[in-house]
Amino acid sequence: MTTDTALIIENNPIDRKFMQNALESWNLSVRAESDFARIRDHFTLGDFKIVLFHLVGDVMKTVDVLGWLRMHTKGALIPLIDHGSAYTEDMCVRAGADEIITKPIVQKLFLQRVNYHLARQDAFAKDEDEQYEINDLRLEVPLCEFRVGDKLVPLTKTEFLLTQAFMAEPERVISRPELLNVIKVKDGIGSSHLIDTHLSRLRIKIKENGGGDYIFSIRGLGVRFLAPEHLMRKSS
Repeated sequence: MTTDTALIIENNPIDRKFMQNALESWNLSVRAESDFARIRDHFTLGDFKIVLFHLVGDVMKTVDVLGWLRMHTKGALIPLIDHGSAYTEDMCVRAGADEIITKPIVQKLFLQRVNYHLARQDAFAKDEDEQYEINDLRLEVPLCEFRVGDKLVPLTKTEFLLTQAFMAEPERVISRPELLNVIKVKDGIGSSHLIDTHLSRLRIKIKENGGGDYIFSIRGLGVRFLAPEHLMRKSS
């Protein structure tokens, strides 16, 4: 993986130049172009630390490309979406985006969000020797792969970080503030709902791919990956 390389796909030359200058100021080597249809070609030359791309064209085909990208990169995926377009944040996150940025670009917000994801990439790279296996689940951090049985299940970066935290200590109840720290989000208005949303999506992905029951809320305490003993006794 070329950890110091970024990819920008943007048909607006002013926005493209702004993003390129911003990333180069963080000492990244930037590959920038205007044609979204060529995005797959760039991955024949290596991976990227971050991929920024303007979503345009047929919605279903473009979302399929986003899913393909999630399977082929360890980097942060951040689509840019025109205000009022048919693309939604939920649609993009489900397909594999780490988050979205709405256009017209608010430069200060853009810089904050991109810097945040670059910092997450650096932190994530420090833990690349780990792998975990629990029942029918296997997480291989070096390959950035999560499997349920033999099925490779694509996860967003946030889902991957949560899964790694859970599988490292599957029987421990992890508090919500700890989970927010795992995904590097400050506690505040909406943060609890954000955690619930990511946990629900992760739970669904495991079940839809043939996995068992995982991720249990312990009222007033937090979340535990494996079922508490009283629930395990009921099911036995």
